[in-house]
Amino acid sequence: MNSTNALNSIQSTDLVSSFDTLTLGLSNFCQFLSQQQPQCWVALGEEEQELARLPLGQLKKACSYYQDIWYKDQQDGRETRSCYGFVMASEEIINLAREINQAKDDFKKLVQQIQKTDKDLWLSQKAQLNSRHQSLRKQLYYTGLGRIHLKQLYRHIPILEHRPEKIGFTWYSNGRSIKKLTVAQAQTKLLAMGEEKSHIQQQLQHLNTLPEHEMLAQIQTQVPVVRANLVFKLINGKGQSDTVRKAMNVSLPLLVPEENNPLMPKFNQIDEQPPVARTRIARSDFKICEEVFLPSLRVHRYL
Repeated sequence: MNSTNALNSIQSTDLVSSFDTLTLGLSNFCQFLSQQQPQCWVALGEEEQELARLPLGQLKKACSYYQDIWYKDQQDGRETRSCYGFVMASEEIINLAREINQAKDDFKKLVQQIQKTDKDLWLSQKAQLNSRHQSLRKQLYYTGLGRIHLKQLYRHIPILEHRPEKIGFTWYSNGRSIKKLTVAQAQTKLLAMGEEKSHIQQQLQHLNTLPEHEMLAQIQTQVPVVRANLVFKLINGKGQSDTVRKAMNVSLPLLVPEENNPLMPKFNQIDEQPPVARTRIARSDFKICEEVFLPSLRVHRYL
């Protein structure tokens, strides 16, 4: 066996071992949660109200999402399933979750190494991983699960450092990423899409009317996400109570440390779907023209 094949064999063995460690760790974590039966609250859709009537219904949904690392049949490759809520966690639960998050990072590192060195090997290994742990899939909240969903697998179980006094859930549906482009960069991107196409020619002509030094803004609208607005009461160095606020996006139920108080913090429930209309007032200092300049690239001009 040459050195390349030997390396591939080691990577393959490590990858399978790492995946098994992670998958079985998630299963054991959720079994432990079911045994401990901690206080929890998880948002339920209209079709899931029967879970609210079951003693461990909401906890069952939380566990299913913690283990949700596969695509569902017919799921859009860009979609990631998410679930907001929280679980009151003992120190044991939090330690197990930290071990799982480390296992996720270890697996991600191995995948990235193999993807970088041998894409064909990764595709063959991915097919092998897709066929493992069929019995575990049957235990999950979703049925018809298929290939591995790396984005859902990589995401950490969110662990709060302290118990908040209040958790305010809100939809954040106005997020967008903005990337600056030069005129030359925009031209290169358009040419790569096919100079012969009429709509590309039109946009190239528009681009040619701009000075070379002008900067453009490429805008990507982000998928709506649920954000948790957390309010903590923490004791400072002088022994006084300080109010600390923190906001974070949540795609999995939060683990909230009990801190000798298993009662749930105050929280709210939001609509199942994000609002259609814009919920935030546009900033008065926003310097980008709302009208798109190069539609194929989602490029706008600065005012």
